[in-house]
Amino acid sequence: MGILDKLFGRSAADDDAPVKHSAFDPHSVRPQLDDLIGALGELADAMETDDAPISNPGWRGRLRDLRNARGELRLLSRKESFTKDDLYEVLTTVRPLYRGEPPKDFAHLAHLNERVVAGIEAVHQAAN
Repeated sequence: MGILDKLFGRSAADDDAPVKHSAFDPHSVRPQLDDLIGALGELADAMETDDAPISNPGWRGRLRDLRNARGELRLLSRKESFTKDDLYEVLTTVRPLYRGEPPKDFAHLAHLNERVVAGIEAVHQAAN
């Protein structure tokens, strides 16, 4: 036992205590995942309309990010079982088009972006 262990009141028995992990049921987040996947698809489809600035590299990049995140979530949701870490690893790649007030150029996408933001939050809440 080291000096810091003595200072903080730890004993050798504390090291042998099992680590408790909260149980995670992947089936509990599937409805929220499906909603988020749908919202990402709808936002990406709306961004790819004829009047969208597809020639803008930033716009194309955001569109690619949304489609890739949707694809990763779809692959994850099709697995029979996955861990919370697996979910969060993919969920960290999901970014809405913007947060907060919509920029004037994105105003027509506001309702779809809000669905993505709500979907991200719903998956987080269901996973905890």
